[in-house]
Amino acid sequence: MLVLIVIVVVLLFMMTGFHRGLLASVLHLASTFFALWLARQFYQSLSERLKLFLPFPKTQAYDVDFALAFNQPESRFDRLFAVLLIVLVVKTLMYFVLNGFEQLFINQRLGLWSRLLGASISIGSAIVVLHFILYFVALYPDSGVQAHISQSYMTQWFILKVPILSEMTLNL
Repeated sequence: MLVLIVIVVVLLFMMTGFHRGLLASVLHLASTFFALWLARQFYQSLSERLKLFLPFPKTQAYDVDFALAFNQPESRFDRLFAVLLIVLVVKTLMYFVLNGFEQLFINQRLGLWSRLLGASISIGSAIVVLHFILYFVALYPDSGVQAHISQSYMTQWFILKVPILSEMTLNL
């Protein structure tokens, strides 16, 4: 089931990249990295303020064996939520800015190579999104979800082995 979700998300991002072309896809990927950089700088103060409002199911968390060994899953959940909130806000603002310049991209006719390279660049954005979604799901204390994660090597790769990104999120 998780493999199907991963394939659908990657295909959606590839179609978006094919539509945008190379230049727009590179700019959107750069805005994603900028949002991640900003989130890395400011997540700690926000996560401490969000502790009162985030509903982490503590009673279930103590009864569930997590597929991946997380120390302090509640604080990881808070920090990851703060990172995702900052990334979502910054990425939305950057999306509006980039769409303001969309007329510059529309006037040029996109060739097949530009579209194919845009689709391949968008795979990077898909990997970033899947990493955060699957990491967030891995922190959810449900035995069914944890069983799926423990059986799926692709899910474990997206959480633990994505270069640079896994190191950043595992050290939150």
